[in-house]
Amino acid sequence: MPEQPKYILGSSDSERERLIRQSAAHEPEAVWLLDQIGVQPGWRAVDVGCGPLGILNLLSDRVGPSGAVVGLDNEPRMLEMGRHSVAELGLQNVQLMLGEAASSGLPRSYFDFAHARLVLINVPNPEEVLRETAALVRPGGVVAIQDVDWISWTCEPPHPKWDRLISILTAVRRARGLDVFIGRRVPGMLHKLGLVDVQMKAFAPIWRSGDLHQNLPIVFAGIHKEQIIEDRLCTEDELTDLMHVLSDHLSHRDTFVVYSLLFQTWGFKPVHNEQSAL
Repeated sequence: MPEQPKYILGSSDSERERLIRQSAAHEPEAVWLLDQIGVQPGWRAVDVGCGPLGILNLLSDRVGPSGAVVGLDNEPRMLEMGRHSVAELGLQNVQLMLGEAASSGLPRSYFDFAHARLVLINVPNPEEVLRETAALVRPGGVVAIQDVDWISWTCEPPHPKWDRLISILTAVRRARGLDVFIGRRVPGMLHKLGLVDVQMKAFAPIWRSGDLHQNLPIVFAGIHKEQIIEDRLCTEDELTDLMHVLSDHLSHRDTFVVYSLLFQTWGFKPVHNEQSAL
C-alpha cells in the first residue's frame, strides 16, 4: 500500500490550539452554510478531516439526539485531541474514527451529509478525497466543501517581505503536490463527479493585529522551516529576517490582512437516472 499523506502542518499542541480557534473564527460562515443546506434532525453526517473539532459541534446540534455525527481524521493525535473536545462539549451523538480521507473505510451511500473544510489544500490527492467523500453520501444527500484559494491573501500596506514569504510558502507546498488555489477548482470537480445543483459562495475575511490569522504566514514559515531550507528556497538567515521584519509590519495597528478566499461549495448526489462518476 502506498504511504498515505499526512497533515502537512503537524499535530503539535500549538497547532491543535490554532485549529480550535480557527473553528470558532469560521463558525459564522459554517452556520450560514448549514442553514442554506438545511441540515435536519435525525440526519447522519460525517466531517472529513475534522481535526480536534472541525464543525462537529455544529453538526451535533443540528442533527440532534436522533441523528449521528462521525468525525474522520488520519492523525491519531488529532483524534485524541478531538475526543477531549467532544467530551468537554458533551457531544453525545458524535463518534470519532481513524481513517484516510481518500479511503475512509466508512459505509457507502450511508450519510445524509458529508463535509470537509480546509482538507483539499493540505492533500496531494484532492480528486481522490472528493470522490471518497461523495461516495459516502446516499442518493439525494449533500456534499459540502469549504476550502481556500490564496489569490486574495495579501496585506495592506503592502510589503516586499510579505510577497517574498508567500512565494516561498507557495513553492514549498507546490513541491509536495499541494495546490494553494484549490478553492476555485472545487465547483468544477464536484460537477465532474456528477453532483447536481452545485452551488457556491466565496468570501475573504479581514484580519488585524491580534486576530487569529494576521500572522499566519509567519506561523507557516516556522512549521515549514526545515522543508524550506531543504528545498533551498531561501537561507535560514533570510527566513529569519523575513519573519522578523514581517512580524513587525503586521503588528502595526493600521496594517490589515485580506485572508485567502474561502470557497463554500455544495451539491447533491443524483437520486436516479442521472449520470454520475460516483
